[in-house]
Amino acid sequence: MRLFTVADLDRLATEAASSPHHHLKTIQLPVSLVMDSALAAALDGRGPIADATARGWDVHASAPLHGGGLPALATAELADLLHPRLSIAQACLLAVASCPGVSKVLLSASTPAHWDAARTTLDEPPLPAETLRKALDVLAPHHPD
Repeated sequence: MRLFTVADLDRLATEAASSPHHHLKTIQLPVSLVMDSALAAALDGRGPIADATARGWDVHASAPLHGGGLPALATAELADLLHPRLSIAQACLLAVASCPGVSKVLLSASTPAHWDAARTTLDEPPLPAETLRKALDVLAPHHPD
């Protein structure tokens, strides 16, 4: 499998358009508390999210709840650390939405109630970077990222 960097995508779009004034202005990548490498890098001002943001591109975060599996993997303690008034799923969703440089969060919902809960969550103010770092520190020993 070949992975492309943001610089690769910019170069390929420039080649395809025969001009640096191409129309590629958005990238999409998985960002969650399970697949947290992009989130962790963005908190340090590096990685694909920071690279895209530096180019003025939008970043769409996909799989914010890890295909719906994250709420079963996370704990109430993690949710309390992130935002004590939110459910586990909402807290994990807000963590992704709070990632520096993420402009949109792509998700699906299985019920209208889940959709309403997600929309309400995304109206919350972003979590501070320090809170996101604490959550990543808590999760670090539990997965191989």
